[in-house]
Parts: sequence; structure tokens; C-alpha cells
Amino acid sequence: MKSVLNKQWNLKKFDERLSRSIKQIHDISESLSNLLSIRGIKPDQVSEFFNPKIKNILPDPFLLQDMNKAVDHVINAIENNKKITIFADYDVDGATSASILKRFFNNIGYELDIYIPDRILEGYGPNTEALLNLKNSGVDLVITVDCGTVSFKPLEEAKKAGLEIIVIDHHLGVVEKPDAIAIINPNLLEETFEHKNLCAAGVVFLFVVAINKKLRERNFYTNKKEPNLIELLDLVALGTVCDVMPLTGLNRAFVTLGLKILKQRKNLGLKQISDLVAFNSEPNVYSLGFIFGPRINAGGRVGKSNLGARILSSEDEFEVKEIATQLEMFNQQRKDIEAQVLDEAVSQLEKNNNNFSTKDPIIFVQSNNWHQGVIGIVASRLKDLYNKPVAVISIDDKTNKGKASCRSINGIDFGAEILKARLQGLLIEGGGHAMAGGFSVKANKIAELHNFFCKNLKNKVDEILSNNINEFEVELDLAQLNIDLLKEFSKLEPFGVGNAKPKFCLRNVQKITANLVGKNHEHINCIFSTKTLLGFSQQIQGTAFRAKETKIGEILLSSSINKKMHLIGTVNINNWMGSEKMQIIIDDIILI
Repeated sequence: MKSVLNKQWNLKKFDERLSRSIKQIHDISESLSNLLSIRGIKPDQVSEFFNPKIKNILPDPFLLQDMNKAVDHVINAIENNKKITIFADYDVDGATSASILKRFFNNIGYELDIYIPDRILEGYGPNTEALLNLKNSGVDLVITVDCGTVSFKPLEEAKKAGLEIIVIDHHLGVVEKPDAIAIINPNLLEETFEHKNLCAAGVVFLFVVAINKKLRERNFYTNKKEPNLIELLDLVALGTVCDVMPLTGLNRAFVTLGLKILKQRKNLGLKQISDLVAFNSEPNVYSLGFIFGPRINAGGRVGKSNLGARILSSEDEFEVKEIATQLEMFNQQRKDIEAQVLDEAVSQLEKNNNNFSTKDPIIFVQSNNWHQGVIGIVASRLKDLYNKPVAVISIDDKTNKGKASCRSINGIDFGAEILKARLQGLLIEGGGHAMAGGFSVKANKIAELHNFFCKNLKNKVDEILSNNINEFEVELDLAQLNIDLLKEFSKLEPFGVGNAKPKFCLRNVQKITANLVGKNHEHINCIFSTKTLLGFSQQIQGTAFRAKETKIGEILLSSSINKKMHLIGTVNINNWMGSEKMQIIIDDIILI
């Protein structure tokens, strides 16, 4: 079925025998059993999929290389009362990772500090000056989290100065490893650990589990209460979702249980953010990614880089209220700056500035005045807009160096390409994972770097884009859709990367009304209707976001187009004033 966006839409294929077996054994609807079949879930895995339990899936953390060495070293530091500092990245994954460690150490009666570098002045990851300053201030051991895997020079200089370093990270590594006491990273090239898709917060949680186990074996808790590590999973869930990790396997268990912990409002910082923005709904992946995440990130983007880690680790009510207010203000500033940079970036591409175009297989944009704190979000917006890998580069006038944030599409491992460019000498530094990364580059090397990426990835990007066949998982008439069915589908949650929300094809509906809504009148709200077999009219509300100037908007807002249509999108239960109503978020339209 060809759509108004010129896409081919088909029902996703699945194993019908497997679906029937799941339906019979678990007494669920055919639609839900089909969705489980599509996800490759076997009948004996359904119960665990619906209700994942950490105890059933948590791996032995000591299977990670250097875990035993790192744990022994930290316990020795505790026993000898050495001064430990956590060095974390300034994003949500870094803030949650640092907070998990600080909360754990506080619970066992050991105080440590957190150091977050300034995004603008220091950049990503350990830097020599900061590490030497920590050493001079009396720090004996630094634990880097969500950074450090490719920080060769800073870690070498730190070792010369007598500072001990343990690296806990998840970013892709190269053949060499920096000189450190231990490096715990499931994505080191020679690492055989099964769970490659953990964010840093997930790896840090395994580190805490390992320390706790060894302390228990050493009778550390004979005269004190052992910490409840499960209560840290709200932070693991937040880091996992905001770092866009696949919600499968262990990550699915982390997020499922983490949302239950978040609902208990035990973390003062997250509780205060909820109260400040009047968030009273059931926590879900959306709230992690679009309510809590942006505010935790806001300090590192346009304010003070340590605010996110502080609010997540603090037990001081006055402090968290003060920080929450600051983060809310910074988040609004971030939105304003982001909108301006996005407009400029789109304008550049439309005008082919710097010889960069939307026709390029890899989208590059650059400017000398863009705020480094928002280029990652802008890269994500451009990736969604053009469906291509994107690098947004902000150039420093004084140093003539550019710092970039990158976002990728499914099928293109941008982190691996950044490492290749680094090995080719095109970058000052850089790294990342499949879907996101960053790099620093000399301004006069940007064009060469763009050519390098385009040459390496053109065929792969062309192949992905030429395959314009898209799939939906559920095909229903509006009369077959109801609240109970949608509630049954909620058993598949949490939805996210690797476990996407089911895509619907809602057949044979007719538009009744359509209105522009939103602050800038860019979204479209509609009412659609269909006749049931008994002649009754059933309706559903639909929303097409940012659709005003699109082909979809042209059709929905036209008074002359009254054809029946199929709607492609995701279907939600919209709770408003105690009333539950169905709503479809429209991605595409097929005119009949």
C-alpha cells in the first residue's frame, strides 16, 4: 500500500504457528500473540517477558574483564581510608552513574566526591589538568564513569603523578587500552561479556553488585545494614532510556523494575522534579526520556555541569528544591537555544552552505557560534528530519577546532566510523556507540572528514534509504479497536529501542474534523470515524505532530479531500479528566 509520503507499507511477517501456540498456552488475544511472535518470544519466555525479574537475568558481574581487580582495589581503598573521587560525563548517563556510586558508598558509610567537567571549558572525558588538580587536592583514586576508554594521554599523565584510575565505561574501544588500574567496559574489543548494550549506569550497577558481594563475603555487614541495591534501579532505568539503549534482555528488566522504584518516589531529586512540573502520571519510558532526562541534562548543557549528579545523589530537601528550580530554568534556556540552532542548521542545508547538502549520505552542518550544549539534540532532530546520520559541529574561533555531536540511523554504526576516522588521523579525539558519538576536529579537516564518512557509508546509507518498504504490526478496523485491547498491549511495555511501540494500520476511517493546535500552530488534531456493521459510528482522535507544512497536513486540512483512508501510527490511551479515550499518533496516511 503506497502512502502519501511515497512509502510502501506492509503487514510485518510473523510465525503464525508460534503465535497460535502462544495464544493457546497463555490465553491472550490473537493480536497480542502476533506481536510476541514478531518479537521472537517463545511460549516458555512469555511470562518472563511480561514480568522480567532481575534475579532471573542478572549476570555474574565478575565475568567482566578487570571487575575482580577493580573491586579488590576499591575495597582496599575503603579499608585504608583513601580519598576517592568519581569523574563522570556531564550527560544523564554520567549523572546517573555517578549518583549510583555515591548513593551506594554513602549507604556503606563512606564519603566520596563527584567531579563533572565543564562541557565548554573542558569537553568530554578526563582531561590532564582536572586529574592533576584532583591529585594535588589529596585524591588517591579516581573512578571514571561513562568516559575514559580512549583517554590515553590524560590517564598516562595521571599515573605519572601517582593518581590511581579505574575506568567504568560502555563506549567502543580501540585495540589499545589506556594505562589504568582496571578498565570495566563490555565494549572493549577483546571483551567476551554477553551484555554489550548496557549504558554506563548499567555497568556501574554491576560494579556495585560486585563490590557488595565481596563486602558481604568479608563480613562487612556484620554490624551494619546491607544496602538495598534494587532501590538504585530508578537511576539505572533513567540512564538506560536517556542513552537510547535497546530495551531488551537485561535492559528490559532494569527499566521495568526501575520504573516501579521511580513510582515509589524514593529519590528526592526525581521526586522534586515531579512536583515542580506537576507530574502525577504513571512513570514510563516517555517520562524518563522527555520529562526527567532533559532537566537532568540541562545543567550540563547550558548551566552548571554538576547539577544533575548533585540532585540525583542528594538527601538534602532544601538543596534538591534549589537545584530543581535552576534546572527548570536552564531547560527552558536550552529549548530556546536549541530552536535557534535548529533553524540555522536547516537553513544552511537548504542553501548548501559549506558545500553540505541534504543530498549527502552523511549530513554535516557547522557554525562558529553554536552552543555546544545543544548540538546533540539538534543532531537528533536533523536525523529524524532527514533520516540520515548527522554530525553537528560547533567551531571555537580561538582554537579553530570543532566539537561535534553525532546521531545515527538503524544500520549505521557511527561510533565505529568515528574510531576509524581517529585511526586515520582525521580527528583530534572521538568515540561513541552505534547510535551516537562525538569528536573534536581541526576546522581545516572538516571537509576531508565529511568526504571520509560519505565515501565509507554511502553504499550502506543508499541501501537503507532505497528500501522504502515499511512495516506495521497490527492491522485493524476501528470497530475492532477498544480500550481493553490497548491495555492488553501494555503488557509489552516498556517500549523503546529494540522493543518499539506497535505500529498500527487503522483501516477505512474518514476524517470528520481537523484543526491546527500547539504554540506555533504546527500540529494537527483530528477526529476520525467509521461505521460499524450495526450502523453505529465509532470515533477516534488523531494527532499529527509538526504536520502543518507537510503532505499529511495538506490532506488533513483540506476541505475537499473526504476520501476514506488508512492511518499508520501508534495508538495510545489518552487519560483526560478521569476519562479514557483512544488516540492515534499519525505517522502516515494511505488514501483509498
